[in-house]
Amino acid sequence: MSPARFHLREAAPGARLVFPEHSAHHAREVLRLRAGAGVCVFDGAGSEFEAVLEQVTRRAVTARVTRSVRPRPESPLRVLLALSPLKGDRMELAIQKATELGVTEIWPVITARTDAAARPALQGSRQERWDKVASGAAEQCGRAVVPRVISAMTLEDLLRAPFEGRRITFWETPGRPALATEPRPAAALAMVGPAGGFEGWEAEQLATAGFELVSLGPRILRAETAAIAAVTLLQVVWGDLA
Repeated sequence: MSPARFHLREAAPGARLVFPEHSAHHAREVLRLRAGAGVCVFDGAGSEFEAVLEQVTRRAVTARVTRSVRPRPESPLRVLLALSPLKGDRMELAIQKATELGVTEIWPVITARTDAAARPALQGSRQERWDKVASGAAEQCGRAVVPRVISAMTLEDLLRAPFEGRRITFWETPGRPALATEPRPAAALAMVGPAGGFEGWEAEQLATAGFELVSLGPRILRAETAAIAAVTLLQVVWGDLA
């Protein structure tokens, strides 16, 4: 059985670590770990270590890093997922699955049809929760890298953002071409629209800014499904899922 994994930003060779409350609760109450148990800790930036729990009490859970270990490889494709924030737990599902599929960054983008309940994301109301979802997903799937969830932006911000690589918009309009496999990029920025889809003028702005408008198939997908399908497609065609 694989040892439990914990994302601790301070993880480093020889470090003595104090678990934050949510990690301490998980180790103590959910996993029922005790002092002396071996665990894995990672810093979220690609470094992973073995560690031994030194203290497991209601006051604190602490660990001592014993040695570095080789982390699981990251995808050769740098994937940035831009998507309109979704209401309820749908955004969290998209972030969780995108993390498992190997995305590098997640860019929440407010569009014309972004649900009103999700628009407070522009003020950072969900940032802490989204960061925790990405962290927890990395713990579960074995990644030593936690995708960065950047602050929410507008579509205009996205169009002005510098990016070197393929820019792709997955749109539900019938007749759009499938993803062209060549040229093979080192990075891809994938934009997925809101639950109500893009406005026509938004699609035109994306195309003018250099985004390829492509199809995810003949069926209309929910926004969270489209985000997961888009990342999966990119990793199969250009990444490490082939």
